Amino acid sequence: MGYSKKLFQNLDSWIRRRLRMIQLRSWRKIRKLHRELRRRNWEGELPQLVMTRWKNSMTLHAHFAIPNERFREIKLVFLLDIYNELHPQRG
Repeated sequence: MGYSKKLFQNLDSWIRRRLRMIQLRSWRKIRKLHRELRRRNWEGELPQLVMTRWKNSMTLHAHFAIPNERFREIKLVFLLDIYNELHPQRG
C-alpha cells in the first residue's frame, strides 16, 4: 500500500500544479502576480516570469502566491487526506 500513498501524493501535487498554471494564465500579466506576492508580504525581488510556461507553475513565487492552504479554502479534495482517513494505521 505504500505505492498507493505515493501515487496519491504525486497526483495531488500534479493537480495543484495544474491549478496554479491555470491561475497564472488567467492573470495574464506579471503585475498581477507581483500584486499577489506583495499582498502576501513577499520579501525579496519580484520575479520576471512568463505566465504561460508550465515550468513557472513550480516556482517558489507561484507557491508563495498560491499556497496549498488556498486550495483547502476552496474545498479542493486532497487524495492523500482521503487515503489517510481510510488507512489511519498507515499514516
